[in-house]
Amino acid sequence: MAMRGLLALLWLTLASTILVGGQALAHAALVEAHPPDGAIVEQAPKVVRLRFNEPVSAIVTRLTDAQGRSHPGLAVTARNETLDIAVPDDLPRGSHLLSYRVISGDGHPVGGSIVFSIGAATGPVFAPAPEKGAGVHAALWLARMALYLGLFMGAGGVFFTIWIAPRQVPLRAIRVLEGLLGLGVAAAALSVGLQGLDVQGAALVRLIDPCAWIVGWRTSFGLTAATGALALILAWRGLRARREPLRRGCGLAALACSGAALALSGHAGGANPQWLTRPAVFLHGVGVAYWIGALLPLAALVQRFRVRALPTVRRFSNGALVAVAVLTLAGLVLGTVQVEDPANLAGTAYGRVLIVKTALVSGLLGLAALNRLWLTPALANRRRRGSPWLARSIFAEIALAVIILAIAGLWRFTPPPRALAPAAAAATSVSVHLHSAKVMAQVTLSRGHADGMQARLSIATGRGETIEPKEVRLSLARPDAGIEPLQREARRAGSAWLIEGLALPVPGHWQVKVDILVDDFETVRLEGSILLSTSAR
Repeated sequence: MAMRGLLALLWLTLASTILVGGQALAHAALVEAHPPDGAIVEQAPKVVRLRFNEPVSAIVTRLTDAQGRSHPGLAVTARNETLDIAVPDDLPRGSHLLSYRVISGDGHPVGGSIVFSIGAATGPVFAPAPEKGAGVHAALWLARMALYLGLFMGAGGVFFTIWIAPRQVPLRAIRVLEGLLGLGVAAAALSVGLQGLDVQGAALVRLIDPCAWIVGWRTSFGLTAATGALALILAWRGLRARREPLRRGCGLAALACSGAALALSGHAGGANPQWLTRPAVFLHGVGVAYWIGALLPLAALVQRFRVRALPTVRRFSNGALVAVAVLTLAGLVLGTVQVEDPANLAGTAYGRVLIVKTALVSGLLGLAALNRLWLTPALANRRRRGSPWLARSIFAEIALAVIILAIAGLWRFTPPPRALAPAAAAATSVSVHLHSAKVMAQVTLSRGHADGMQARLSIATGRGETIEPKEVRLSLARPDAGIEPLQREARRAGSAWLIEGLALPVPGHWQVKVDILVDDFETVRLEGSILLSTSAR
């Protein structure tokens, strides 16, 4: 009964975490802005006043001015439903984008953006995205590395200890596993704050600011950190439990949560089609944890018990064949989706990281083959003293695995080729095709308009037939640059829908959402991303 209760609680926790993280719980709404959204004023305002339908408090504010400069952390005065946001005194003439994220009384965050112009509306400025704070990327990489060690070597090692070698692993190896679990929990927590700094473009010294932690938690990485911490806690509980059913249940759940943590965020899990990529990331993570996690306790077993460890080594080796096959297949699927064209392997930073990682994994597979085909059989021969060589080979695997995890951590900072649009660098317009089974939309952003960019939306059925929706709304956001959704309603222009005067002041990958009111009873939402380069803008 206790085992059933544990599993029920585990799945309930995971389900509720995913459901809460996936809902749009926006309870507060912007009622009025002064200057109004889209307004042209003659004098620069001293403050921008936002009025909501209920009391709110500001989490993040950022102004991107007409010259592309970013002004984060604006002073905010909150009075019940009203926020007065102080803006710089030296704003130039042209269009400015104010992005905000607030939290309502029930704790739910709400984000949005408004555009106002001084003197006249202008097109977007060709400016780089905000610089990240010094040291944030290095700290993020180290924290990601520590989290990987906790999940793969810590939780994976606990699974081996409980399921493959029950009551056999030496105490010193158990202590190392406990240390890795603790390191992983600390890294998961720290990564949330660092993620918030990265999103805000703030310096590392701002880590003490609660705002950074709130922002980091609200990103998709918040679910990864929570699920990863759950995996590590379950693994620790499995080590400490005395009853075998509880131990085995915690060990298995920890392995599953390790894979789920990776699938909940990141470039790979977010790629389309997600019905394929998220399960592939999950299986890849579980396979890695099974394989790499076993190495440290396995080496300790071989060193201590020598020939008596042979049954355990063979039991692990048989399971490793399946794990390696699964993670290899999943890796091929993800690599194909992410890279798209073999030419992108050498031509992009993501591809070069993949090449290095693949080479290192090939070396790891070579060591694994050496262990299975030669050193494991030699372990049975007492005269050949095979155990020292097998232990040395396993320690070499551990060192190589750590290097591979360090290389994989670099993917956090290298967008995959499938998210890049090579043709956009030389185009005056960029497009993205969004579709569902019922409705599809072609969204084209083009420059050359005095009052900003133009968005043209072509709407059709899933079969390409003409459709006459009642209303079309476009939302554009750049969370990584601190820009919350900028929403505009399109007007009908013949067979298409147009939006004029879009001010998108920074290049990069923008999130695109199109809400299509098909009839009085049905609204369809299409989502994707689009790359704006300086030439396209």
